[in-house]
Parts: sequence; structure tokens; C-alpha cells
Amino acid sequence: MNPQKRAKINKILIIAAIVLVVIAIIATVIFIIWKNEKEEENYEDTVVAKRYFAQITVDLQNKKVERDEEETTLRDEFDITEEQENLILSSEEELRNFFIDSTFDVQMQDGIAYITDDYQTKKLIIEASELKGKFKEDYIENVEELQDGIYILTFDTQKRTRDAYEYFSNLDWVTNVEKDKVSIIPTINDVSQTVYGEDEVETDNADYKVYGVKAMGLDNFQNIINENGNPSDITVATIGYGACIDNEYFMGRISENYYNFIEESQNVYETIPQGSRILEVISESTTHNVKMMPLVVVDAENYTTTAAIIRAIVYATQNSDVICYELTNEESYMIELALKNAFKENVPVCAVTTLSIESSKDSSIDTVAEDEGVYPANNSTTIAVASIDKSSKTTSYSGSGDYLDFAAFSTDVEEIFNTSSSVSRWSGPQYSNAEIASAIALIKTYHKDYTILEVYNELRNYCVDLGEEGKDEEFGYGCPNFSELQISDLDKISPEIQEVIYNNDNWEKSKNVQIKASDNIRIWGWAITKTDQVPSEWNQMETLTSSIDVTGVIEENGIYYVWVTDSAGNTANRTIEINKIDTTPPKIQYAIDNSTQETEKYITINITATDEQSGLNETPYSFDGENWGVDNNQLKVTENGRYKVYVRDSLENIAEQEIVVDTFPQEGVANIEDGEIIKSIVVSSSWAGNTNKEVRITFNNNINIVGWAITENNRIPDYFNSVTQNNVSDSSNRNNNNQNENNINATNTTTANTTNTANATTNVTSGNTTNNSNSNSSTANDEYEDDYDFVTITLSLDANKRYYAWVRDSNGNIISQAFSVSKVEI
Repeated sequence: MNPQKRAKINKILIIAAIVLVVIAIIATVIFIIWKNEKEEENYEDTVVAKRYFAQITVDLQNKKVERDEEETTLRDEFDITEEQENLILSSEEELRNFFIDSTFDVQMQDGIAYITDDYQTKKLIIEASELKGKFKEDYIENVEELQDGIYILTFDTQKRTRDAYEYFSNLDWVTNVEKDKVSIIPTINDVSQTVYGEDEVETDNADYKVYGVKAMGLDNFQNIINENGNPSDITVATIGYGACIDNEYFMGRISENYYNFIEESQNVYETIPQGSRILEVISESTTHNVKMMPLVVVDAENYTTTAAIIRAIVYATQNSDVICYELTNEESYMIELALKNAFKENVPVCAVTTLSIESSKDSSIDTVAEDEGVYPANNSTTIAVASIDKSSKTTSYSGSGDYLDFAAFSTDVEEIFNTSSSVSRWSGPQYSNAEIASAIALIKTYHKDYTILEVYNELRNYCVDLGEEGKDEEFGYGCPNFSELQISDLDKISPEIQEVIYNNDNWEKSKNVQIKASDNIRIWGWAITKTDQVPSEWNQMETLTSSIDVTGVIEENGIYYVWVTDSAGNTANRTIEINKIDTTPPKIQYAIDNSTQETEKYITINITATDEQSGLNETPYSFDGENWGVDNNQLKVTENGRYKVYVRDSLENIAEQEIVVDTFPQEGVANIEDGEIIKSIVVSSSWAGNTNKEVRITFNNNINIVGWAITENNRIPDYFNSVTQNNVSDSSNRNNNNQNENNINATNTTTANTTNTANATTNVTSGNTTNNSNSNSSTANDEYEDDYDFVTITLSLDANKRYYAWVRDSNGNIISQAFSVSKVEI
């Protein structure tokens, strides 16, 4: 073949190849379009069940249909006509033809068809680090990321759900895909108290509708919380059957976050009555700060789905503090992940456990669960509870095994919701489970952030060991009892003094000290002391409060300790120093200038003052306490007296000083005690220190005085001064007078004794010449007969000293009278 011909052939072959490729591409596109259109048509569900089921059985021979062992019809289950039903029941072929274009699986055995459907909820549960890649998003109605790595996908048809399951199962970035299985939840039936609990232990339980409240000391726990206040808001999620939340018994106790995950609504009305009784136990066992959040995952026919349970667990983990898991269900890998997440987030899950009839300790009881109910109680992340009766013995329905953690009373729950029931009280494992959930709620009231381990240890610390020592397979660690619990057992955390505010910049009479503090539970009181010893007296708070903002007053400088104490006796203190308090008045100094007394007849009081703290006031001086001035520091005085001066500092601390002026001539006064011999005593204004130089004493003239004496004691003197009166004299004593013997510095100038000078004189006068001669005289016995002349003596006497005046008459009688002299009081 020549080269030209060969090249032409090659060119034709290349063109043909290109044409074939184009045709193939077009054909492929057409096929894909055709296939997609065909698939679009096939994705519509032609057979749909009206309600959930686990398995439908069809006995073709007997024309009998059952849904989960309950007799039914195909018409009721699939919404078909009677003619269609008769055709389906006519043969296996017709039966299979009915379900052939659907997600229903039909298995035949011995003439009985077993029908299941893994995609009836149209949901898949996927575990993946993230959702990525290209999948038919247009056919996904909803993507819900429950928690890190867990997604729930909802599709528009069951067929798409089936294909999506196959699609995601083959992706390497998808860890796991799980069908949303529909299953039947075995009811944990209540046990009538008329059947169970006949051997009762008498306990005062009149105030409570649930036996376990008092028997476990939950009443004492509640009292402690109510007395100390400041509880955290705690939510208990119940996963199961719902409750009669509009019942007045639950007034104010229901969380607004309740939800029904089966119906996708907030209709949580109970599907079985025990749902309300579980809430009754929690309500009775906890304080009002504990709210209950019913989450429904079981419908009225006891059907649940894996997705509903997982969503409820995740929702409860996000919105509650403790989970009361009311039901038992089949194990699921995805449920395990949800429980692990709750454990990771430290939200305890209390899971009910019970025995099946076959393994029941008392087979006569036929109201226990119908199959083994140990999941998720036997999961390592949950808290499993054994059930005990009033005698603290395990009940017939209590589970057993090494997975059990604690035991609680499950008996004697009063019927308050079913008014038509003839049973007044109930028992059941779900109630012991609710009691442990309640105890955890009370623990978390003051320890909301406790880890599961801390909660677990707290329960264990208060357990009464009921079986073998330590943890056993019948009671776990035993039953918690909080009857002896005190606030100091719950609260080991001291208050926190956040701020102490005071001002040391300015001088003040007192300092306000503002104290701001907080406590995890309740601050009971505060104090300010001068020592670092815990105060014995506190300023007690009038109301229950977890924080305070109070002000104390300090009136002296120094080191102080600010204290705060909580209701459990935990204290905190802070040291402060106060150094600018001024309550000290100024110091006053004065001087008396009497240089003008003789010439100008006045003296001058000069005032000075100092203040070492806040300083003197701008107008510091006053002589009357009302009129102040800077120049009011001098006062002119013209007579003796007591004068006051006032000085104030800048904080109005006032110093007061009394100044006595006695430099002017000052007459004295006499005090004459009872007696008959002294007529009057005149005290002059002539003073030498404390001695008056001219004291004139006049004796009564009704006594024929022949001698006198002045002594400082009341003993009769040995010598008398002689007096000549009316020509009568006592010559026998005239020369024997010795005033020095009587300690009196006085002489009688009219007698022969002339050794002393004019310190004392004796005068004899007529009766009326000296009486009342001086306004300062003191008079005794004014009413008398003037039979004799007056006898008057003048002496120098000390002030404020008691003297005795003695006289002897002509008959030898000796009489005395006491007296004293003093300056006029200033």
C-alpha cells in the first residue's frame, strides 16, 4: 500500500473513532438522564404503613394479620381497600407483588409472611467527623447535628432513605451509619400496693406522698436548702412517657423545655400513667428550685425509635443537670455515643433496671417487665439503681448484677393522678430510680458544677450498706440516707471578700468601710474586729443572700480585720489599716495677764491652741460656744469667776477649757454648825493664799463670857483667853493663855499676854453695835436678851478647815461650837 493511501485510511479511522466517542458520550448522557428520570419515578413510596411497627405477620392460610402480636388488618395498616386486601391474602405471589416496589422486606416461613421495614421513619443516624462530599441534598429534608460527630438525616421518602444508607455505608469518611430502628418498649408496670408491700415497716410518713422521701432523709436535705436559700436552678430531665404537666400538683415545677420527640411537638401528655407518678416522686423529693423536663420518646402504643431516644439524650444533656431514664430499650451503638457524651459533659444518667418474669424472684408477680430490662442501666456511663422495700430488702422486680451502683426505696407512692383507680399506692423500680435522680438534684443544688465522679462519691459517702460489705450485686453501695446531713457537710467553701472600700485620703471623724462579698450558698454575717481571732459576735444578715454590700463604721485609727461568714461557718477575712480618723479636740493653752488689775481693774485671759491631726478650724475660738472667730482668743475679766473657752478643729471636734479667775479681792463665808455661843462670823476679802487674815467672830451676849479659845479638835482646851466684860474679869486665867498650845495663831490684845502681835484681838462692845455689821457675817442665835455686851475676836484662819470655838462663863461652864471658813465659791 502506498503512503498516500495509508494516510487517507488513517485519517478516516481517526474521524470514525472521534464520531464513535461522541456517540458514546451522547448515549451515556441520554442513559444517565433516562436513568435519573426512571429513578425519580421509582423514589416515590408506593406502600406506606400508617403507624410504627416492629413486625407484621400475615398467615395466608388463615387470612390472619398481626402487628406486633396484636390482631389487625392490612386495610388498617396500609390504608387499602377490602378488595386489595383480599387479593394480597390470596397468594404469596400477590403478597410479594404488593411490597415489591417498596422498602418493606418480606420473609416467608411455614406459610407465614414476616414483614419488616427498616426505613419507615425516613431517618438515618450517621457518625462522621463532618458531612462532606456530594450527595443528593435536594432529597434531604433535614440535617441535624446532635453533638460532635453525630448527625440525623431525614429524607423525603423511605426509598431515598434506603439508597442513602447504601451510599453513606460506602464512604470512607463516614465512621458508622445506623438505621433508625422502630422498637417496642417493654412497659415497666407498676405493682399495686395491695399486692406488694404487705410486710410494712412503720414509719412516720404522713407529710409525704412518697415513702422514700423521709426514709432516705431527703426531707432533711430539703429543709437545709430551704433554710439556707440561694439554690441553683436544677433541671431533671425524664426520658420516657411524659406526664400530666397541667396538673396543679406540678404548679411551678415544670421546665418550659419539655418536648415530644416521637410526635415532634410539645405535647408531652403521658402515654402511660407511671410517667406522672415518676414526676410525683421527683417533685416530692426535691425543693422548688428543681424543675422537671418531661421528654417523650414512647408513643401510646409503646413504640420508640433509635433517633427519638438519641435526640432526647442529647437534648437532655444540653438542657438539664440530671437525667432520669424511665425505660429500658435495646442496645444501640449510636445510643452508646449519646450516653458517652452525657458522661463527658458530667450530666448523670440514672437508668432504671428490672427483671423479666422468667428471672423474677417471685414468679407470682405478673406485673413486672416482660423482658430483661438492664439497658442502659448496665452501661458503664449510667448510674444503675436497685429497688428495695420498706424493710430495706430487694424487691421481686429489682435487677441484680455487678453493674448496680445504689439502692433506693421503690414502694408506697400515693396515687394522686388516677382518681378512678381502686389502688391507692404503687411500687416499681422506676420510682427507686427517680429517688436517686432526686438525690442527685439536691446535691447539685449547691454543687451545680460537680462532676459525675463527685456526685457519685457524695451518694456513696451517705450510703447505708445493706448487703455484703462494700459494693455488691444486690444493693450496689447501698441506699443513701441524708437524715443527719448538715449545711456544714455540704458547704466547705469559704466566702469570697471581693472588695473592701474605705478612704484614707481625707481626715474624718469616722470611716465608712464598704464590704462586698459573695458565697456559693449563703452569707450569714459580717464583722469588723481589731484582732485576728474569729469574732464571737456577728452582724447577722436579715435575709438569705449569697452576696452582700454592707457598710460598717470605724471610729478609731488602727489595724482592723474585716470578716465574712457563711451559714456553714466558713469564714474569710481581710486586713485593713485606718489612719485618718480625728476625734481628738485641739489642745488649749492659756495665760492670765493681770498687769492691768491694779490700774485698769481688769485682767486679760489669752488663749492659744494646737491640733496635730485635721488642724484648727478657720474660725477656731469662742468664749460662749456659739460665736466663733479667729480673733476670739482674748477675754478681759473684771471680777473673779469661772470662765470657759472653746476651740474647734476643722472636723468640729471641740475642746473646752474652764479657767478660774480669783486674783480680784474675794470675800469669804463661814459655815457655823449647831451651837449657842457664836453670834456671827465675818470673813474678809483679805487672803494670803488659802489663809484669811481677818476673820471676825462675835459671840452671843447672853453668856457671861470670861474666857475663850479656838482649837482644831473637839477636846476641851487647857487654856482660855481672858475676857473682861461688865467689869467682870477672869484674872485667874489671864496670864495662863497660850494660843500656841491650841495651834491658833491669835492673841488677845486686851489681855496681859502681849507676846503676840495683832493677829488676834478681843473687843467688848454694847449689844447692838456689831450685830449685822457686815453682809458677809454668819449669825447664830439672833433672838436673845441684851443682858451682856458682845464679845468679838479677830483672827487669821485657814479656809476649809474645821475649827472649834470654846467659851467659859463666870460660873465655870464650858461650851463649844464648830465652824469653818472658806472663799466664796467661784
